[in-house]
Amino acid sequence: MTTEKEYSPLSGLDSLLGLIPRPLATAVILTLTVLLGPTQAGAETHGASGKSFFLVASRSMPDPVFQQSVILLLPSGELPLVAGVIINKPTDVTLGNLFKQQLAPENRNQKVYFGGPVDLTAPLLVLRTTRPPKQAIRLWSNVYAVDDAGPISDILRDSRLSNDARLYLGRAQWAQEQLRGELLEGAWSVVPVRTDLIFEHDSAKVWPMLSQHEHVREIDARCPDAGGVTALTMCSGAFTW
Repeated sequence: MTTEKEYSPLSGLDSLLGLIPRPLATAVILTLTVLLGPTQAGAETHGASGKSFFLVASRSMPDPVFQQSVILLLPSGELPLVAGVIINKPTDVTLGNLFKQQLAPENRNQKVYFGGPVDLTAPLLVLRTTRPPKQAIRLWSNVYAVDDAGPISDILRDSRLSNDARLYLGRAQWAQEQLRGELLEGAWSVVPVRTDLIFEHDSAKVWPMLSQHEHVREIDARCPDAGGVTALTMCSGAFTW
């Protein structure tokens, strides 16, 4: 997996991962506060995507950044790279700490999540809604993603999304062959997405639940049902919840 030395801009991630100097964390929080200030974002409508999957770290995962991680694979605009966000590592930073704009009171105390060690100042909002904003990328069913700070702050003014929105900073990223190699080595299992686990309040129970299904599966970028969600999809065998 692709990693960077400056692992996190967030207070709380040093206690989570044991890798982050606090001066760096404080400095990048200030940078994020500026980046997530008022912006004028152009509207862009994205079409529907196909399947999505979780990567579930094995119990023997050697990289401390990814130990006990569950990663949601995302659409990639930079092939042959594969990207995703860690869904089960909340930080001590809240949405109210991060955004200058006034948010819905129900959203201000929601945790910001560590999405991965690449591009730590890049926000991604994953939300569950039947009325998606026009800037959203449809992942599957009624789950969407928004990666522009301006629309994200506008969306978080809606109190109705307090239980249906997660903000991630950073991402995990691989070359296709790198991820294929890690799968064959047993570092990850691939399981179908469960939407309820993305928005699970007790994120600490997500990895233990999914790690019960450890089974390495071959990943084939040439599968006909890839649907554009990622360059990779699960092709061997059937897996249902």
